[in-house]
Formats: sequence, structure tokens, C-alpha cells
Amino acid sequence: MIVYRIDKPPIFKSQLKKLYKKGKLPIKYGLYGEELTKKNVTDEHLLPRCFGGSSDLSNIALATKEANWRRGNEPIENFLSLGMLRNYCKQFKGIKIRGFDGDEYAKGIIKTIKGLIENDRMV
Repeated sequence: MIVYRIDKPPIFKSQLKKLYKKGKLPIKYGLYGEELTKKNVTDEHLLPRCFGGSSDLSNIALATKEANWRRGNEPIENFLSLGMLRNYCKQFKGIKIRGFDGDEYAKGIIKTIKGLIENDRMV
């Protein structure tokens, strides 16, 4: 009898989601403007993993599970307005927690989204 070992994919635990759930991030709204709660928060990969997106902090934003599901693998520009992005990033201004800098995080998110739109990576 042959036994095959099926390895489970590694479980990624977002530092961002973990900080939010512990109450250390005073963030009220997700990337698309939806109100976040500890029960509905999830990671939103700006460049979906199926298109080669990583789980690096610069590719992850907080969103509700429903908003994440609605977007699916569609290009970010179909769901995100400039106003939504500004409002999301403003929430992180001045946040400094051991191992996390809100200002640097916001800059990284803006850079990632700008790169996705300019390079049209999700077509």
C-alpha cells in the first residue's frame, strides 16, 4: 500500500489583521470604506495571490470578508477610488507599534496600488 503525504499550505497570519483584532490599531474603516469589526475583518491582497501577489505587508490591506469576496480576483481599480485609498491610509498616520509603522505602511500600500494600475498587472 502506498501512502501519499499531502502537505497543507502554510497558514499565513497577517500582522495587520492580528494587530487589529488585538485592538492595537485604531482603524475604523477597511480599504473600500466599509466599517470593520473583529468578526468581519480579513486580509485583502491588492495583487491577488493567484496572479503572483505576495503576503507581504505592502500587498495587504484590511477589508471586510464581504468586500473581499465581492472583489474576488478583479483588478483593484474596478473597486477602489482615490478617495477610498486616501481615507484608508489617513487612518494609519502616526501609528507606531513595535514592529509596525503606520506611515511607512500607508506609503507602501499607495506605491503597490500605483504600480498595479500603471503596469496593468491584473489583466
